Amino acid sequence: MPTAARQLVTMLCRLEVDRVFCVPGESYLPVLDALADEPAIDLVTCRHESGAGLMAVADAKMTDRPGVAFVSRGPGATNAALAVHTAEQDGAPMVLVIGQLPRENLARGVFQKVDYERTFADMAKQVVEVHDGQRLAEAAAEAFRVATVGTPGPAVISVPEDVFDEQVGNALPEPSRRSPTAPTPDDVSAVADRLDMAARPLLLVGGLARSARGRAALAACVDRWRVPVATSYKHQDLFDNHHPCFAGHLGFGLPPVAWQHLTEADLIVAIGTRLNEITTQRFRLPKAPTPDQPLVHVHSDRTQIGRVFETTAGIVADAIPFLEALAARTPTATSDRIDRARWRDRVHSAFLELAHWTPSEAPDGVDFGHVVAALGDQLPSDAVLAMDAGNFGGWLHRHFLFRSSHVLLGAISGGMGLGVPAAVAAALRYPDRQVVSVIGDGGFLMTGSELATAVQYGARVRLFVANNGSYGTIRLHQEKLFPGRVAGTDLTNPDFAALGEAFGARGLVLDTPGDTAAVVREALGHDGPVLVDVRTSLEHLSTFSTLTSLAAPSS
Repeated sequence: MPTAARQLVTMLCRLEVDRVFCVPGESYLPVLDALADEPAIDLVTCRHESGAGLMAVADAKMTDRPGVAFVSRGPGATNAALAVHTAEQDGAPMVLVIGQLPRENLARGVFQKVDYERTFADMAKQVVEVHDGQRLAEAAAEAFRVATVGTPGPAVISVPEDVFDEQVGNALPEPSRRSPTAPTPDDVSAVADRLDMAARPLLLVGGLARSARGRAALAACVDRWRVPVATSYKHQDLFDNHHPCFAGHLGFGLPPVAWQHLTEADLIVAIGTRLNEITTQRFRLPKAPTPDQPLVHVHSDRTQIGRVFETTAGIVADAIPFLEALAARTPTATSDRIDRARWRDRVHSAFLELAHWTPSEAPDGVDFGHVVAALGDQLPSDAVLAMDAGNFGGWLHRHFLFRSSHVLLGAISGGMGLGVPAAVAAALRYPDRQVVSVIGDGGFLMTGSELATAVQYGARVRLFVANNGSYGTIRLHQEKLFPGRVAGTDLTNPDFAALGEAFGARGLVLDTPGDTAAVVREALGHDGPVLVDVRTSLEHLSTFSTLTSLAAPSS
């Protein structure tokens, strides 16, 4: 008879899991032993539990299947909390399996005891502790179901280590397959009628349309209706930014000029987005709680509809079948009238004007726009771009024109640390594609040890570290609120290029703007992992601000 650990691995295969990420622990050794005998599942050993968890989150975003991470009890599990929080904020399906203390010690308050049902209750969609080996495979199947229904997110399974060794039967429950929720024909007709009548309609599309099928459905819908489309935070890769209907990306820290014109829309159709604070520009697009224009909100999770905004119509449906159904409708002959064409041209022109980059020289390093411009010139249309949190990301968001064939991996949660793990997960998932990560010096030193994972598994990542010796985002807020008073944000950094070489990667330095194109070309052409130390300007603190402008008295 198989053990519960081996039956769990068999169930993972039935759930179509082909890769799991872990930091090994004595609390789930039977699972590691079972994985060693399962060629269908690739076991990736990471250097920190946050890295393992974040790789699982990134893998989930690329596959639209739950990413899986295994960690050990106590500090191992709490190290993975960053990934659980990121999965919840980002709406990414993830299953975290934690090896727990033996059952006999659970009530004794012994070494590394944590009550995970309390610890993760506010972050995970479900937290269960399985005390019966006969139920472990069933619990795994249920965790996968929970992680994918409604708003996708994390599920956590805690398993006492002695449960894994229990002898269990051969019977396995049949995994449930989630069926997408299709809109009713009446719902689609009502939205089509509104689009026909609107002079200044706007589609606002979020991450639940991120799959290849979703991108194709969005493109077909926009081409049929000729309606401007804006994308939610960190999802500008959903739609071709060169398309005349692209109205921009609603990200963090945008100046009003970047989005205020969109408030003139006379209809907003929000599809596959929770309409969070960042996407709605602090609940001003649309305005909360009562929008200035009719709001149609399409989401697979009915609890998200009407939660913050009064909706003219709330449609409980998955984003992709809704887009496909809307694309199948035929607009009236008058729907693409002159006033709508002018609206479409105006919002796309506003986006292009903001996206235009003019080379600038900084007194203390390289303006990071040089790097983004070179990546825009040299990256192929199927490249994967992973990004960490920080001001440097503003250049990518503002100036890189995405194709829908690109993939962008970023943390909506705003947590630092995703950049390197996401790049490693992407390079393992897409070994023949260029995988680039832009990371701050602070973020790299949080999870940059996963460069060792990239070297171990031959993941061809290209890491561009924006090295300005500062926690730049915090410094920007510091200068706004406490001008000239710098406390806690200065950093003393290592030689990142030498550090990359020590890991076994190619280490490069970029400290002169004129060398940018050549350094980027060398990084992309290397047959192995690369770390580029970009000696970035602190004066050019963000794509919208300089230290000098922040210090200037306001008029």
